[in-house]
Amino acid sequence: MRFSADTGVSSRPSAKDAPKLTRQSSGFEQFCTMLQSSENLSILDMSGASQANIMFITDLGHRISSDDMIGTMQECFGDDFFENQQAASKAQRFLDEALTFPDQFFDGALVWDTLQFLVSPLLEQVVAQLLRIMRPGGLMLAFFNADEKISRIPLYNYRIQDRKSLLLSPRTGGIQRVQYFHNRSLERLFEKAASLKFFLTRDHLREVIVRR
Repeated sequence: MRFSADTGVSSRPSAKDAPKLTRQSSGFEQFCTMLQSSENLSILDMSGASQANIMFITDLGHRISSDDMIGTMQECFGDDFFENQQAASKAQRFLDEALTFPDQFFDGALVWDTLQFLVSPLLEQVVAQLLRIMRPGGLMLAFFNADEKISRIPLYNYRIQDRKSLLLSPRTGGIQRVQYFHNRSLERLFEKAASLKFFLTRDHLREVIVRR
């Protein structure tokens, strides 16, 4: 699927030609503290099905469910990526297809960077859904690009290497930035959560641990 360069996801050279990136993640390391100190947890991975992620989570004795949120966004919103999020019918289709889990179903969620590609009011609706499906005390790990100079945010699949490092596998294209998330805006976004903890990394990726 090809997307317009002006409004949404752009057509770029094949992702298989782009180099994979390995990065250290303090946020994921803290998320792993929960995984290693508890038993039989239910974890949501929003970067789509990955053998590496499945093996890492299940080897620790937990269950994992996968949901490719970026893929669902692309299918629901198409070329006019941000404009179509404002269309009630398309936004409802997305909500009907994403996060359709029972209340308090998960103990943890690897949200990765998916939320930064949503705009209001759909963004707030998705956050409300995330909080709904999380059990009290559960943790969510979310990433937000913190580089104010870039106009287009690259797309990645996030693959777990170990408890401190992730492999970022490029997806085709990138998405035009339409908003910048700083600490205060994230505090407002997650105002109904119990707590937030921020990690600002050297590669301009703001990591956030959200406790339900």
